[in-house]
Amino acid sequence: MSSDSAKLLAVAAAAGAAAGTAGVIAYAAIKAATDRQQSVYSNGEVSPALQATGAPHEFDRTTAGNRASKQGVVASWTRPVVIASKGLEELAATLRKRLGSEEFPEAAGPTLSVEYFTSKDPNMKFNWQRVVGRKIIFLFDTVDQSKLFEQLSLLQALQGFAVPDGGDKESKWKTYVDQGKYSWGRASHITVVLPWYRPCQMERTSRWSLSDGKWTNGDPQGQWLDVPTAQYLARLLSTPGSVPPLPGPHESLDGMPLNPLWRPPLELLFVELHEERPISHSVSDLGATIRMERFVPYFLDKFKARKEYAGTAKTFVLFPDHGAYVRYVDSVVNRLKLDADHILYIKKSRVGEKTEIEQNLFYETGEEDAEGNKKGGQKKAFNAGDDVLIIDDFTNSGGTLFGAVNLAKGMCPDSSGLRVTIFVSHLVAAYDPGVVENLKKKLHALGSQTRFVTTNTIPVTTDLLKNDPQCQVVDVSDFIAELVH
Repeated sequence: MSSDSAKLLAVAAAAGAAAGTAGVIAYAAIKAATDRQQSVYSNGEVSPALQATGAPHEFDRTTAGNRASKQGVVASWTRPVVIASKGLEELAATLRKRLGSEEFPEAAGPTLSVEYFTSKDPNMKFNWQRVVGRKIIFLFDTVDQSKLFEQLSLLQALQGFAVPDGGDKESKWKTYVDQGKYSWGRASHITVVLPWYRPCQMERTSRWSLSDGKWTNGDPQGQWLDVPTAQYLARLLSTPGSVPPLPGPHESLDGMPLNPLWRPPLELLFVELHEERPISHSVSDLGATIRMERFVPYFLDKFKARKEYAGTAKTFVLFPDHGAYVRYVDSVVNRLKLDADHILYIKKSRVGEKTEIEQNLFYETGEEDAEGNKKGGQKKAFNAGDDVLIIDDFTNSGGTLFGAVNLAKGMCPDSSGLRVTIFVSHLVAAYDPGVVENLKKKLHALGSQTRFVTTNTIPVTTDLLKNDPQCQVVDVSDFIAELVH
């Protein structure tokens, strides 16, 4: 048995003692699998024990499908390891505490180190002993696009990595592959959490033409197409890990099979994704599990629990367009128990390249007329003391949301008595501090009775809202912890 395997088994034994029966069973499983792998010596010769079984000893590079459907044995009794790039590290630190993940002192070194060569190419290292056989929660940052390659590379590494035998140090780690003098490690299960999915609006394609040097998608014979980057980034995230280089490793470090090659389950967890179905379908052939989780229902529970909650008679939810209404109406009914005429939306219509907004508020009763059209009505006025909650999934400038605030205030004889809360799950704001500052100015101009609430899924913008008395940034770590625990 290699020294690396011995160390891992010692850790497993200690953890098994702490975790009880489940840990002991897991330790036994790892040891049995490790002993089995040791039947092939590091020099490629077959041990007498394996010769007696008549089993093949060469690594044949076959795989058990794209990836396994069940996590490895160690994940069932160890706490998850949370990894994040720099942009999401603050959220990751909070999530580690929520999940009870192991913390390491600074002197022990980082789990993930990202430095750069003089050429500016990434120089990445990870502590393999902390991730092998473990459940990994990977907070993936899509905001800083300069970090996409290094994050995708790390995601590939976590699905399968070579650990050279210590003896190869003499050759400066140059011969372990050709001589098969390495072990193979993997995570047990990987959940890639995407708090915000930057390309979310590019989930489909249109036909485009050039007219007088300008792009237009109004020509049915257009010869150019959009690249639906939302679909293709999802496919990159879902790509299975590599196979070990030939002639193959001499042992598995996680107790999972090498022949056929076991690859860990991979899950993509999207928080409040704009369009769910196209993304989910785009990776349906890659064996990844896709989870689309809405944050709005979670927020509605928090909103209702506030001591300032006005109650069902005086609370109204307003959506800036019918699409948002359709997306969230069921959540509003289930969580806030509001009547149909308290769930409102604004009508938008597109005329050419322009969007026109009707200055009226509409609602639907849930019934249909004889021709199948949805029945509904219009909200004519608000009263002082009413509480309006405006909801959308994300905003760039806040213009539509502030327009909705002004529309609602204009329908109240005493607009100063109307309380308004704007909630968006993601504050995009063009990723520009100047846009955030302008948004704050517009908010302050509406008066103290108007509040803006968002989450910390895009720290580059929401960090700028901290300490503003009319703004609240909701931490999503508890929400994510409940989903991945």
